[in-house]
Amino acid sequence: MLEGIRGIEDSLNTGARIHEVLISPYLLRNARGRALYERLVAGGITVYGVTDEVLDYVADTDSPQGVVAIVEIPDIDFCLHGFPLVLLADEIRDPGNLGTLIRSADAFQVAGIILSGDVVDPFNSKCVRATMGGILRMPLRSFRTAKDSMEFLRRHEFRIVAADAKAETLCYDYDFRGRCGVLVGSEAHGLTSDVLELCDATVRIPMIGDAESLNAGVAGSILMYEAYRQRQRENRK
Repeated sequence: MLEGIRGIEDSLNTGARIHEVLISPYLLRNARGRALYERLVAGGITVYGVTDEVLDYVADTDSPQGVVAIVEIPDIDFCLHGFPLVLLADEIRDPGNLGTLIRSADAFQVAGIILSGDVVDPFNSKCVRATMGGILRMPLRSFRTAKDSMEFLRRHEFRIVAADAKAETLCYDYDFRGRCGVLVGSEAHGLTSDVLELCDATVRIPMIGDAESLNAGVAGSILMYEAYRQRQRENRK
C-alpha cells in the first residue's frame, strides 16, 4: 500500500500496476492533488471516493494527504552486466534503515540489493515510505544467509567488501570500481566474524566525533556514495 501524493506519482511514473485508489476531499484542496486525480482517472485506474475520516483510518501514516493506493509489487530484472555495484544487506531488521538503504541505492546507481538473514520485509509500510519511491525502481533479491548472497555474486566474478568498524582500511582508500558488492550488517551486532572472514576486504568509515557507531542506513549510504564518487571520477577521465 502506498500513501501520499509523491508515492502515487512515482508509481504512475514507473509504470507500476495500480489496482485501486482511495481518495478523500483533502486530496483535491491543492493543484498537485487535483492533477494527480486527473492522471488516475485518465489512466483508467479504479478510484473510490471516501471521507477524510475513512482514509485516515485506512492509512498507516498520520498525514496520508488524502490518497492511498494498492500497487502491485514490482518485478524488476536483477541485471549484473558490465561492472555494477551491488548492495548486500544482512539482518537489517529496522524498516527505516532498510528504506534508507534502498533510497540511497536508487540515488547512487546501485544495480540491485540482495537481502539475507532475518531481514525486515522491504514492502513493510514504514520501509516503503522511507524509500521515497526507490522501492519501485530498485531490483531486489533474497537469500537465506549472507554466505549464500556472497556465493551468488562470486559466481558472477564480484569482489565483496564489508563495512566493519574495526577494519584497518578507510573506505576512501579502497577501490570500489569494477564488479563490487558492498556488505552491510545489522544495526545491533554488525557482521559476524565468520561472515567477515569470507569477504575480500573490510573497510571502516572514519569518525572524529564522540559517536560510537553509525546505523546501518547511514553507514551503507556513505559507502555507496564513495563507490559512486570513485566511479564517476573514473568516467570523467
